[in-house]
Amino acid sequence: MGGEQLAAPEEGWVSVASRLFTGPGRILAGITLLGAILAPQDIASATGPASPFNIQAQSGCEAEMLGNMGAREVFSGKAYDVLAEIARAYGRAIPHLYIFPRSWNMAYIAASAVVDGRGKIVVGQQAIERFDTLALKGFLGHEMAHLISDSAARGCNDYVLRDPQMEADADALAARTLGMRPVKAFLERVLVLTEGQNGDARHRLEVLPR
Repeated sequence: MGGEQLAAPEEGWVSVASRLFTGPGRILAGITLLGAILAPQDIASATGPASPFNIQAQSGCEAEMLGNMGAREVFSGKAYDVLAEIARAYGRAIPHLYIFPRSWNMAYIAASAVVDGRGKIVVGQQAIERFDTLALKGFLGHEMAHLISDSAARGCNDYVLRDPQMEADADALAARTLGMRPVKAFLERVLVLTEGQNGDARHRLEVLPR
C-alpha cells in the first residue's frame, strides 16, 4: 500500500483478490483502473465462469487478507454513511466496510457476499480524506456495482484475465443507479490525484454513457 513495492505475477492476469491503480512513479493497491497484478493477499475483485466454491477457504482468505492489511471494520462515519446511501439505491444490504491505513485505494473482496449475503468493501483511509462526498459516492458505487455483479465463480485467491469492459460496465451500472455526477466526479478526481497520467480513467470518462 501507499508507496510499498508489490509483487506482481505474470502480466495480463489480475488476482481475484486484487485490483490496482498506477500513479506517477508508484503502484497503489485497490483502485479499479489498471490491469497490473498484485499478490492475492493485497485486496479484492471478482469475475469469471462458474467453479466449485469453498466457503471455509473463502472465509480464511478474507480473514488473512484483512489482517495483513491492518483493516478494521467500521459502522459509522463519512464512508459508511455514503455506502449506506449507495446500498439503498441498489436495493441491497449494506456491505461490511473495512478501513485500512495510509492508502487512498478501494476494492471489494471477491465472492464475499456468499459468506453472509452482504459482501465486504475495503477503503484506504486517505480515500476518505482525499475524495469529497460526491466523488466518494462514485468510487464506492463502482465497487458496489462489481459486488452485486459478482457471481462468486472465483474466490479471493484466484487469478483471472482482467477485462477492461467490466470496469466500464461497472461505471455504467453505477451511473444508472446513482446518476452520472458521482461516477464522473470519481474519475475526474483520479485524474487530479495522478496529475492527469491515468489513461484508463481518461478513457472511461470518454466512454461513460451520456
